[in-house]
Amino acid sequence: MASKFCGIVEEVSNYYQKDFTRTAIEEYTLESLIPYESLKGKTVLDLACQIGLTSRLAVKLGAESVIGVDISPKMVDIAKKFEEETGGSKIKYIVRDVVDIDKLGEFDVVWAMFLLIHAKDIGNLKKMIQVAYNNLKPGSRFIAFVLQPDVGDSWPPDNTQIKKYGREYKLTSNDEPHDGDEIIITLYTNDDDQKFNLNAYWYSHKTLLTVFEETGFVNVKFQKLKVKPEEYAKNGEEYWRYMLEHPCLIPITAEKKLGN
Repeated sequence: MASKFCGIVEEVSNYYQKDFTRTAIEEYTLESLIPYESLKGKTVLDLACQIGLTSRLAVKLGAESVIGVDISPKMVDIAKKFEEETGGSKIKYIVRDVVDIDKLGEFDVVWAMFLLIHAKDIGNLKKMIQVAYNNLKPGSRFIAFVLQPDVGDSWPPDNTQIKKYGREYKLTSNDEPHDGDEIIITLYTNDDDQKFNLNAYWYSHKTLLTVFEETGFVNVKFQKLKVKPEEYAKNGEEYWRYMLEHPCLIPITAEKKLGN
């Protein structure tokens, strides 16, 4: 996975810096799921932090300290460059494959916006979720995003509708998705002129719930996406309707047992 990412780092960086859907929906939803009125004084572990957008979001929301982890050295270099340009920050970046991490500390929040979608098999998925569990304080929350786990109207998505959000999703199998099936995500950086593909992997609602609970997590919940109010007002209800009614990415939250 590292080599694939390293080859498209500039494209990913350019896309995420310009992608208003990410900030309007995914980051706004992430913020809404934080189990505190404020992150002031809190510690955050950002798994698969990419170019540090969500790590910097944690600082913006008041986090006392943040550790961002990503498998790509080039991604982390870009993230560090942002910190240098703004005169330093409360973020420490680490180049590491998440599945190779044991314990970096006990954090108030662990989040992973785009980690679990890269789990190639159930064993890989379990390792990722276990790392999140190991690094949480008892009673604290893990927030992640997964590909829509409920087979139905959302799979396959209508790409004629999805494309206006700067992305497309293609199921590589010819049937409904099964655990570990590959999904090709196409991201558009400049309308139709520039695009690149990412490989992601699908897991069912039942499998995700089982793996989370086997790890020891409790209160595992699949959440709904939310749109930033100003973006909702700017683009209108009709524009966002398909994304909200047929989400391809949805958040999942879980809590570490007290006393563990």
